[in-house]
Amino acid sequence: SVGKRYGYSGIAVIGHDSNEKTIFPEDFSIYRGAEIQAKPSRIREEIKKYRGSDHILIVEGGEEEINRAAVETEGLDILLDPLEFNNVLAKAASDNSVSIGFNLGLLIRLQGVARMRELKTMRINLKHARKYKLQLILTSDAHSIYDLRARREMVAISSLFGMTEKEAVDAISTAPLNILRKKSP
Repeated sequence: SVGKRYGYSGIAVIGHDSNEKTIFPEDFSIYRGAEIQAKPSRIREEIKKYRGSDHILIVEGGEEEINRAAVETEGLDILLDPLEFNNVLAKAASDNSVSIGFNLGLLIRLQGVARMRELKTMRINLKHARKYKLQLILTSDAHSIYDLRARREMVAISSLFGMTEKEAVDAISTAPLNILRKKSP
């Protein structure tokens, strides 16, 4: 597996068809994730559907209304790339143990002004996450093996928006492990 070769012990997979034949090494773990996609008024209900499951629950951030509904709901694991993130939302995320995810795949795929805008958003999100000591998560949002990045590359890319090496290493090791422990002791 490419993930194992890049130094990972496992990956979280969202929307993987369990009937699809995929071969993984025996000492490589696959974790199930669920991306909650709903209107802000329905996000809480969708998260509650997974209560008690071992799925890693993710909401793709966006406007403040979506982010607020997500971080104020107990049981969410990761708010990924919120566009509008502030102190109030960071405090709610801290109170409900919601991690903040940074999708490095965006930085790789975007170009020009769009990439600069994303870097600025990530800097702001990182500032609020640090202030409230939120767990940080790095993802490559890989859709194929060609989108995967080695751990050192992930650390290097995250430095572009101000993440320290220690923060980046924790965001691809310690923080995901804490989420897994919370899901299944």
